[in-house]
Amino acid sequence: MVFLSSLHLHKFLIILCFVFISSLEAVPVFRIVVDPGHGGIAKDPKGQHGDKYDSVTQTYLETYKQGTEHGNITERKVVLDLAKEVHKILKLTETEAGWKEFEGYLKLFSKKTDFQRVVLESKLTRESSFDDDPSSEDPNAAYRLYDFPDPKTGVRRKGRLSKINELKPHLVLSLHLNPASKGQTGGMGAVLTPGYKTFSKLKKISEKKSSANSFTNGPWSEWLIFQSGWSKLENAIADTWIYFHGYWSKKNGKDTDLSKFEGYRQNMVSWRYADDPNWEKQIGKPGPYATTHESFSETGKFWEREKGKKEEWRREGGKEGFGGDNHYVTKELMRFVQYGLPVQLKEKDSPYPELGPIQKPYISTYSLPTYTNALCAFIEIGYVNRSRDMKYLTVNKKETAISLAVGIYSLFVGLDVKKNASLPYLPKGKKVNWERYETYFDDVL
Repeated sequence: MVFLSSLHLHKFLIILCFVFISSLEAVPVFRIVVDPGHGGIAKDPKGQHGDKYDSVTQTYLETYKQGTEHGNITERKVVLDLAKEVHKILKLTETEAGWKEFEGYLKLFSKKTDFQRVVLESKLTRESSFDDDPSSEDPNAAYRLYDFPDPKTGVRRKGRLSKINELKPHLVLSLHLNPASKGQTGGMGAVLTPGYKTFSKLKKISEKKSSANSFTNGPWSEWLIFQSGWSKLENAIADTWIYFHGYWSKKNGKDTDLSKFEGYRQNMVSWRYADDPNWEKQIGKPGPYATTHESFSETGKFWEREKGKKEEWRREGGKEGFGGDNHYVTKELMRFVQYGLPVQLKEKDSPYPELGPIQKPYISTYSLPTYTNALCAFIEIGYVNRSRDMKYLTVNKKETAISLAVGIYSLFVGLDVKKNASLPYLPKGKKVNWERYETYFDDVL
C-alpha cells in the first residue's frame, strides 16, 4: 500500500482537479432558457399592474396576460411544474454522474449506445407565480414581459424579454396552454412570427402594390384571427402595421387607427437593438416612427437586424417549409413528445397510447420570437380543457419532460431515432445549423 504525504496528496488533488476541469472545457456547452409562460395576474388598475410599459404615454398599454384556466387547472401552474421538470433533466448534463442518467433517456429514443457528451446549461425564467405572494404591492413585478419602472423609485427594471437576452441563450423553450374550442380534440401547436420578408410583402398588399394572392396562396395564410369579424388577411395586415408602426390599421388596411397603440416594442427591451436615448422626439416624423406607410422608412439598429440574413434564417423558409429555424425547433420538440410519450407509457401487449395531434401553427406578431436573439421553441403544449392533454402534462410530466429534453439534445447534436411505424410522428433527429449564426446569440447586449 502506498501512502501519500499531505504535500503530495495536495499536489495530486490539484492535478486531478485540473484534468477534470480541462475535460469539461472540451465538452460543448449550449445555453437553454426554459420559460413557463405567464405567472402574473390580470389585475386592475391596468395603470398600476399592467404590462407593456410605454415611455411615450408613460403608462402600461395592456392588462397583464394571466393565461388560461379551466376549473382548478391553471396554465401558470401546469407549465411551471413541467418547466421545472425539464430544467431538472437538462441539469443532469452538467455532471458526469448526471450524464450517465441522461444517456439512459437518450437510449429510450435511439438504438445507439454512444452519445456525444454535451452540457445543456439550463435557466428558468421563473420559479414561482403571483399566488406565492398574493399580498405583494406589485404582484406582476417578476412576471412582466417588458421592462417597466419601479413603482417606488422610477428606475427601469428588466422584464422577462430583457432577462432572457441577458442570459444569451441559444434556445428558448417557452411552454403555454390553450383553451380548446368546441369539437377541438386537443394536442399541441407551434407559435410563430414571420420575419421582415413576410411583413414587407403584407405591407405592399395593404398599399395595393401587390396582389393578396401572394398571401392567401402562401404558407402564412392561416393567420391568427384576434379581431373577430375581420378576415385572416385583415388580421395579418393589422399585425403588419403593429410590427412597422406600433399602431393598428383600420379594417381597410390602408389607414392608421391612432386609437389602438401597441407601442414601439423594440424600445421596451434592454438590448443592443433599442434606439438611442431621446428617440421619442422622432415620433410622427418621416422615418422609423412615422404613422403612415408612405412616410415610413426602416432605419436604425432594430430594422437593420430585422432585414439581416440571420433573422431570415430564424423566421422564414427552413426545414418545415416556412417559419425558419424557429418553426423547426418547435415542431421537432413536439414530434419528440408525440414519439416519446407513447414509447415510455406503452404497457406490454397493449397499443400505444394516443395523443392529441400537432395542430396548425398560431401565427401573429408575437413578442418572444421577435425580440430575443435565440431560436424560440414557443409551444402551446396542450389544451387546458382537454383531460387527456392535462393528464400527460401533469400525471406524466416527467415522461413529457424527458421527451422535450432529449429533443433539445437532438437539436444541438442530432440523434438517430428508432423507427416506429406504429406512431404518427417521427422526429427528424437533425441538428440545427448553429454554426452559421456565428456570434448572433452573444451579440444581443
